[in-house]
Amino acid sequence: MKLILLFATIFIMLPVFALDYGIDRLQEFEVAEKLKGKRLAALTHAAGRSKDGLHLIDILHQNFTLKKIFAPEHGLRTMADDWVEDGQDERTGLPVISLYKRGTRAPRAEDLKSIDAIVIDLQDVGVRYYTYFSTIAEVMKAAAPLKIEVIILDRPNLLGGQVIEGKVLDKELAGHFTAQHTIPTRHGMTLGELAQMINAENNLGTQLSIIPVRGWKREHLLSQLDREWLAPSPALVNLDQVALYALWGSLENFNLAVGRGQTNEEAFRVLGAPWISSVEAQELAVELNRLQFSGLEFKTHQWKVTRALYVGQEAFGVKISGNFNQIRTDEFTYKTSLVLVSKFKDRLSMNQIFPQIYGSQKLVEAIRRQEQWEKTRLIIDQELKIFAQRRRPFLLY
Repeated sequence: MKLILLFATIFIMLPVFALDYGIDRLQEFEVAEKLKGKRLAALTHAAGRSKDGLHLIDILHQNFTLKKIFAPEHGLRTMADDWVEDGQDERTGLPVISLYKRGTRAPRAEDLKSIDAIVIDLQDVGVRYYTYFSTIAEVMKAAAPLKIEVIILDRPNLLGGQVIEGKVLDKELAGHFTAQHTIPTRHGMTLGELAQMINAENNLGTQLSIIPVRGWKREHLLSQLDREWLAPSPALVNLDQVALYALWGSLENFNLAVGRGQTNEEAFRVLGAPWISSVEAQELAVELNRLQFSGLEFKTHQWKVTRALYVGQEAFGVKISGNFNQIRTDEFTYKTSLVLVSKFKDRLSMNQIFPQIYGSQKLVEAIRRQEQWEKTRLIIDQELKIFAQRRRPFLLY
């Protein structure tokens, strides 16, 4: 199993492959015939554009019978970081139904009236706790008893399709919005592949169709995708942050600020809090550099928090830089967590840590106990071998 992560920050010349995403294939005869004459709903967001820059809503509205729009977390325009209310699309006048509002994450029966099929185009980032797959699963569950077809316009996994890393989610934790199915933290699957897996393994009975990406191979790197970068969520404003999110996204569950803010340029690049002193920040940088992750460097950093926890306060901590190649993401997350827990002890609150994010309550407890990585790695690697076989029937590429 490869445990090597290569990102766009590796400055070498790489070929760029011309790809046709699922959305690019809507005008193909067989795909168009599948949609023709059906009353459609769309589930999409700001990144749901074709290689020609056309948005899914405009394509469906102009060429087929689009009746309503569903929006995932962050909303149709991918700008919200809180609950999103229902609304209306300015261009088409169609109703926009939020699937991320207080009290509900799934379409209601009345939302699905007079709908024959739901067309989905969402850009995932390949990490279990990213919520778009959960939204798709909830749509599939709601559509199944009503015999509504779910059509997924597939996209590449931005972290690639070969590398799988991290704890496989314990079965008893599955079904949470940030932990929908028993997959590892970094699963190496597309949304179409994941949808096939959960449909089969959970016996959903959803009428499911996948329009695959043409030309994508599992080994393709981020820098080889022939697309303009469109942020799939507010804190991922560039490609590097997809890699950073896999490395440090789970650390949001501590009482720490991770750089989310008004511009999000530093999101997941920094880590700190107002209760960390400048001296402690220097010590933290030294301790993290001692972990000797190849190509990474930690430096002390001070910034004014502009969002959520500690907003308006000055925070001390560290900033990460490097090219992120040859970094095993689960090892990095685990060892970083050990350093934080050891250094800050009771000041570092673990009360709000969701075991769903880490994949297991036992894993959270292992961090509390300062259990060394090697013991945990043996358990994770055995689970990953089983998962690699389990996912094989659902792979499309």
